[in-house]
Amino acid sequence: MTSPITDLAHRLRPLVFRLYQQVRRQTPQLTLTLTQGSVLSELVNGGPRRMSALAEFERVKLPSMTDVVGRLERLGLATRRPDPADGRAVLVEVTDEGLRFYADLVTAREEFLRERLIAMDEIDRAAIEAALPALAKLLEGGPGGLAPRLGSGARPQKVLLVDSKKEELISDER
Repeated sequence: MTSPITDLAHRLRPLVFRLYQQVRRQTPQLTLTLTQGSVLSELVNGGPRRMSALAEFERVKLPSMTDVVGRLERLGLATRRPDPADGRAVLVEVTDEGLRFYADLVTAREEFLRERLIAMDEIDRAAIEAALPALAKLLEGGPGGLAPRLGSGARPQKVLLVDSKKEELISDER
């Protein structure tokens, strides 16, 4: 016999997966890995970051982050510049193209969801709205949530999630 919580997790997982899968398929895509999308979102929402801070945030080694940032640079979404506080360090920042891409993606995804919400009846929309605070707590808490990952006083950010196997964006928030 399974517990009610195990049963809830079993029913919730495929719904969440299918929702982000549909949002991904119905909105513009750019080939990014999960880490590339996450770094772009961090730069959009949190401003310029040192490579070492990005590597720590993503839990990757510095050479891996160098590759991630290199890909974002080749796509015109990010750029590097010397850190004025320490000439040995490099700051990574989002470009105007990166800001446009991110804004366009968020707009397209919210429009897709808006259209779906309009098609629902008021009772279902109210149920979804009532569930948002609990879903936010589910996202932020526990292993793999935002809280354990942030460290060093950082605040939760919107994040672009990417299916790393297909290299497609799947979500704009974590």
